Amino acid sequence: MQNEMRELSRSKNIADRRACLSLLEKHLAQNPNDAEAWYDRACCHDFLGEEKEAEPCYRRCYDLGWKKLPEKEQKSFFVGFGSTLRNNLKYEDSISVLSEAIGLFPDCPTLKAFLALSHYSRKNDKLAAETLFSACLDAAGKGFDGYERAIQWYVEHLQDYPETR
Repeated sequence: MQNEMRELSRSKNIADRRACLSLLEKHLAQNPNDAEAWYDRACCHDFLGEEKEAEPCYRRCYDLGWKKLPEKEQKSFFVGFGSTLRNNLKYEDSISVLSEAIGLFPDCPTLKAFLALSHYSRKNDKLAAETLFSACLDAAGKGFDGYERAIQWYVEHLQDYPETR
């Protein structure tokens, strides 16, 4: 079941993500302290646009220990958690989570880009611009870890998502 969950949790297909959520629910009923499964559940909800449902899953993973995640997933955990908090209009929490992550992963421009979005949503335009410019400098030659499409979408919807400024 774990291999199937892992495969489904990374799929770009909505039906696969729904199937994964069903498997994860069963798995977590038996293994409530599986941080990686909570993270996979959060990612599935995020993929489906269900940020309200994703948030408690990210929180549970954080509380259980995000360091239990594979090293390559740890930055993505913070990007997802911080972004979800922002989308749920919890700007201060988002800024806190993303700032913590930048302290842990200072060379990750993606975290800075999402932090800039949170500062912007908090109506702190100057800090948002400074943070974004810093992220751009850090990203030179590296990119944004596959989050380019998400960042582009958020930039295109700055004025109306997650709320009207």
